[in-house]
Amino acid sequence: FSSNSLNFDFPEAIKNKLFSSKLKDKAKYEYDYCLKNSIKLISFNSTEYPINLSHIPSPPPLLYCKGNILPKDECAISIVGSRKFTEYGRAATKKLSTELTSSGVTIISGMALGIDTFAHTYALLAGGRTIAVLGSGINIVYPDQNKKLYTEIIENGAVISEFPINTPAFQQNFPIRNRIVAGLSLGTLVIEAKKKSGTMITAGLCGEYGR
Repeated sequence: FSSNSLNFDFPEAIKNKLFSSKLKDKAKYEYDYCLKNSIKLISFNSTEYPINLSHIPSPPPLLYCKGNILPKDECAISIVGSRKFTEYGRAATKKLSTELTSSGVTIISGMALGIDTFAHTYALLAGGRTIAVLGSGINIVYPDQNKKLYTEIIENGAVISEFPINTPAFQQNFPIRNRIVAGLSLGTLVIEAKKKSGTMITAGLCGEYGR
């Protein structure tokens, strides 16, 4: 496959960028890194691509994945909320995550501190499956305090990201990440959140997606 075989009427500048040696080197580095570190590359046309996510208006064309996404993960609910939680928020997350997990529902969240962490943790303690969506590259554990949780999620579900390897957890990544949290699930439970927050962005996206 070469730039000469492109049938699309792209401007020459875009063709040159698409087939630049720099871009090819970066793609090779990412591919080799994923092979060495047991990271799956799941493209939009793959049979492993999550069916719920494929139905949103702007699904990511490629997912980096550690762990396994199973067909039964189609029955999923997102649980999201504030990093600055209350004891009521913790108790509500424990009750809902545990009961949903016990009913065979996969729990989706963003592995942030607070409610997200509790959602994953209680799903695991109940012996269920959970999927974490990162706002960084798949190899960047954020927050750092969740390294152990990151490993446990991989063993009992999956950690996924659409961001390239080594992408830091930039603030602007999280609203982008939130559309995946919303898109993977049949619905979202908001435990606690400020009116202006990433959690409410996720809730708004759920409304747009009819979830």
